[in-house]
This record gives sequence, C-alpha cells and structure tokens, in this order.
Amino acid sequence: MIATRADPTGIAPLGDGSFTHAPSAAATLHIDAGRMRIRSVISTIDPDRVGDIIIPTGLRNLEEFLLNPVVLWAHNRSALPPIGTCEWIDVQPRRVVAETRFAAGVPFAEDVFRLYEQKVLRGWSIGFVPRRAIRIPHSGGHALRVEEWDLLEYSAVPIPENPGALTVALQKGLVKDCTLRDWLSQVPDDRGGRWHRVNYDPFANLISVEG
Repeated sequence: MIATRADPTGIAPLGDGSFTHAPSAAATLHIDAGRMRIRSVISTIDPDRVGDIIIPTGLRNLEEFLLNPVVLWAHNRSALPPIGTCEWIDVQPRRVVAETRFAAGVPFAEDVFRLYEQKVLRGWSIGFVPRRAIRIPHSGGHALRVEEWDLLEYSAVPIPENPGALTVALQKGLVKDCTLRDWLSQVPDDRGGRWHRVNYDPFANLISVEG
C-alpha cells in the first residue's frame, strides 16, 4: 500500500514513480476572467503540516517542462484531458508562481476555472520527481527536504477554500459538467487532515539522514 489520503498535505507517491505535494500555502494571486487565466502559488519553501519541504530553487528542468506545460485536474494523466496549459513559471527563493490558461470551450475545464473564480477552490499541487532529498528531524521523527527536483506537471486540486464550500457549490449548481460533478460529489470537504504514508518508503534509495 502506498498511501491513504485524508487531505493533500505532505509528499505523497503516485503509482508511476512520481510524487505530489499540495502545500497549504498554495494560493490564488490573480484571476483574469476574460482570458480564463489564474496566477497562483503552486509550491513554497514553507514546511507543511508533516514537516516536508520542497526547495523552490531546486527545480532543475524548467525549460524542458515549458515545452509541454500541461496543467491537470488532480494529477489525472489518463482518464481526463489537461484542463489548461502553463503560460509561465517564476521560480522565486521562497515560492514557485505560475500562470495557468484554462482550456476555453471545454466544459470540465471551464467549471474548474469557475470554482476558483467563485473562491470555492484554493489548492494547487505539483507532480514531480525528486533528484536529491534528505531526511530532517521533525516532531520526534523525520520529515523530507527535497533539494533538487523535476516538475512533470501541476494540478488544480479539490481543496475547498472553506469547510463545506464544495457541498454548497454543488447544491447551487455551479458545476455543469457531469464528470466533474460526479467526481466532486465523492470528495469530502477539507477536515484539516494530512497524507498518511503506510508500509512504503518511496524515498529509501534517494535520501540521506540529517540530525
């Protein structure tokens, strides 16, 4: 078993050897409704609730990523098409900022954009492959600090702005696309939990221990 999901906080493995991280500090900075664009913080240097850290300036493949800058829904690379593309990325010392252009004329993507525009959703998550990571002490145990990494994609994720926000949005009919509506109806609103790693250490061959 690789992971059980309660809330998207902490580094979590996907089945294809890549990882995800949805920092609680990820935030929308600007929305251009006319052009269906959102500028947002997709990763930060701040430790998450389980102590994991990803160093923004450790991003090593930015030019390669921008050759095919897909933006996905919840890291779904097969069942759903991309919801948009990344227009640009600004790697700063403490955060990574990106601007997303959502796919016009695609009901699923338009509904996702509308949920951000209406401040129902707030979360973003990176899909990445670590190049170098170390263990660091945290709360009597260890957390991970990823110092070098490759970005595969980043995703809009169903983290509501406030508890109950998704439920209210569905009740109000803000989501028109039936696939997205069915998807969101199975997602519990944010309860302040975390990712839990169970019986699996995907970083075992990549990391050293500090402290």
